[in-house]
Amino acid sequence: MQTDRRSAVLAGGPALPRSADMHVSHRLWTALLLVALGGGLLDAQRERTRPNPRRSTTVNQSQASELTLTLTEAAVRPLQVWIRTAGALDDSRRVVTAAVRSSDAARVRAGQRVRAFSPASRSRMYQGTVSQIDHSPAGATLTIRLMGRTLESSRYYVLEIVTEDGEFLTVPNEAIIESGGKQVVYLQEPDGSYTPRDIKIGVQGELFTQVLEGLKPGEQVITIGSFFIDAEHKLKGS
Repeated sequence: MQTDRRSAVLAGGPALPRSADMHVSHRLWTALLLVALGGGLLDAQRERTRPNPRRSTTVNQSQASELTLTLTEAAVRPLQVWIRTAGALDDSRRVVTAAVRSSDAARVRAGQRVRAFSPASRSRMYQGTVSQIDHSPAGATLTIRLMGRTLESSRYYVLEIVTEDGEFLTVPNEAIIESGGKQVVYLQEPDGSYTPRDIKIGVQGELFTQVLEGLKPGEQVITIGSFFIDAEHKLKGS
């Protein structure tokens, strides 16, 4: 019976009774989150090997073009962290109730932007805002008001809550190569070479990561193509 009820909800059927809803909500929301986001977005980042010894790697313009290298400045930017969860839609089809754990609840504020996605539709997105936060020892229950009525028959929606921690010195997530608990970026030197540098990171956002030590604003780091530079550097050092 319990399996049938879960299947009905996933298919967009009637809402679960309150007792059953409370019992399966955490597992159900997690399952919906995995389905809606897809495996590609939830894959762990590939672990990359830090080269040793450390020498500069020179890449001419032709090679750089073939490798499609992209450089980005280390700069002070707003750092966004997206909190992902799932919630239940009410009968008005405009209000979603969702739960977040305590570590995420500390980031949530009333008025923050929310994006809502139905597992039944990968192309349609609904905008909304956090209108109410009810804290508890385990986290918080959020009330989210959508800007319009949802069109799908789904009762549960995947949510992305956009939070900002402030402005920090950051680099794109793609620029950072991790190995043995350390983080490395490649910098472009004036002579066209690329040199690895250890950095110390703080908060990792959705697109950028806070840099606590190792970089100064304005320094150019490789984002797209850092893996190829890393491989070239490693070959020269072997």
